[in-house]
Amino acid sequence: MTEGQKFAHNPEELLSEMHGGVLVLTINRQESYNSWTSALRDALGRRLLAADTDMSVEAVVVTGAGGKAFCSGQDLSELQEFADGVNIEAFMQRLSKCYDSVRQFSKPLVAAINGVAAGSGFQVTQFCDYVIAHPGVRVGQTELTSGLPSVFGTWLMWERVGRRAIELALQGRLMEAEEAKQLGFIHEIAEPSKVLEVALEAARRLAKQPRVAYSLSKAANRQFDEQRYANAMEMAVSAYREAFNTGAPQQEIGKFFKRRRARKLASPATPGISGG
Repeated sequence: MTEGQKFAHNPEELLSEMHGGVLVLTINRQESYNSWTSALRDALGRRLLAADTDMSVEAVVVTGAGGKAFCSGQDLSELQEFADGVNIEAFMQRLSKCYDSVRQFSKPLVAAINGVAAGSGFQVTQFCDYVIAHPGVRVGQTELTSGLPSVFGTWLMWERVGRRAIELALQGRLMEAEEAKQLGFIHEIAEPSKVLEVALEAARRLAKQPRVAYSLSKAANRQFDEQRYANAMEMAVSAYREAFNTGAPQQEIGKFFKRRRARKLASPATPGISGG
C-alpha cells in the first residue's frame, strides 16, 4: 500500500446532512477520536466551498461523530511517514488551504464541540463564528506533547488571550470547558445531549442576519489579522521543517504510539489524544 492509498480519503469520514437550511458536517473517524488526515481536511475544504455557493445552504455546523471527540487533531501516523522536513511544506500548504476555506466561508459557521478538540481540531473551531460545547469538553494545543512545534496554534490563542497563550502551549494543556469559555475560546455551554440542537439554533439565528452585511462583515473581519495569520503560518512551516529534519518529532510520535498501545492493553477504553 502506498502512502497515498494509506491516507486516501474515505467519503464516510466526513458525513453531511441537511437540517432545514443548515448543513451539518460531521467528522467521522471515531476509531482515532476523529483525528484527521490531509485528505479529510481537503474534503472539508471542498464541502465548505460548495456550501458557500449553494443557495439552499443558509449556514453550516461542524461537529464530530460520537461523544468522545470533536477532532483530536492530526492523525500522527501520517506525520510519522515523513523521514525529514522535505515534504512538510506541502503538508502545511494543504493544512493552510483548508483553513482558508474555513476562514473565507461567508455564511454563518458554528462549531458544535463534543468531547476533545485538540491541536488543529481546536484551531478550526477558532475560525468559526460561534462555538458551542458541553461540560466535560477539553480543548487546547497539544502539539508539544507529541514532539511538534507549537507555533501557529500559539499565535491563534495569543490573538485572544495574549501571553497566556505561551503557558497553555508550552504545557500542552487541555482546558476544561468553563475555563475555555472564560477565555473566549467557547461562546456557549449546553448539556451534552443538546450541543447539536443548540448549535443548530445558533446557526439559524445567525442566518437571519442580513446576508450581504453578514458576508461583507466577515470578509472585513478576516482582513484585520490577515498579515499576522500569514506570518504565523510561515513561521510554523519553518519550525516544522527544522524539527522534522532533526528526526525528533518522528521519535516522539513513535513513543506516543508505544504509550497508546500500552494503555490499550491495560484498558481498551482509554483514549489517546493526537497532536497537530
